[in-house]
Amino acid sequence: MKSLNSVTTINQRAHNSPTSAKHTEFGVAILNSSDKEQAVQRLIQANNPMEVTRKVTDSVRTLVPSLKERHGHDFTLLGFTITKFKTENVMKAIRLVNISMASLPPSRQIAGQPDKDGIEQRIAAMLPLLTLPKDFDPQILSLKSQSLSVELTKYPADIVIHAFEEVKKRATFYPSFAEFYKHIEARYLHRKYLLDALHKCIAYNVN
Repeated sequence: MKSLNSVTTINQRAHNSPTSAKHTEFGVAILNSSDKEQAVQRLIQANNPMEVTRKVTDSVRTLVPSLKERHGHDFTLLGFTITKFKTENVMKAIRLVNISMASLPPSRQIAGQPDKDGIEQRIAAMLPLLTLPKDFDPQILSLKSQSLSVELTKYPADIVIHAFEEVKKRATFYPSFAEFYKHIEARYLHRKYLLDALHKCIAYNVN
């Protein structure tokens, strides 16, 4: 079992490369296409992103018992600390978190037909609920939808679906990405910090 003085993730509020996983000499890799499709399907069926996060965190803690949360003075999660670990268990834990990070594709098809669970289809389904200017350019609308779709593919499927439901309840006009991200951020960062802490264990082994 490896021992560290401090393997810690730090609060990084930027949203870059959210669902990526590093491929290392230890065989830790992103999910293949079949694994990802299965993961996405399970996340689509999940009713509560917080419950998914809790189960994933509990499973990781079973594999890596030294996992500890770090909180700020306002109880905001700042990251995780891991002090002892077995490499094989860390790899299993990374896979579990990667499954929970699987994202919806921009457009999803089943049997060659567009499926309602693709992000572009979800945006299209939301449009009738919004107030759009009479002179709104369809090309601009299409461009905004594509740009929004690209951003939302960076985040876990269940969390994005939850964000859609929240935005539909509150948006009057076409929503910006920021309106989605405020419903994504806290739920997403917990899983990201978990993955960051596990990756630091692998980096420690490499060094």
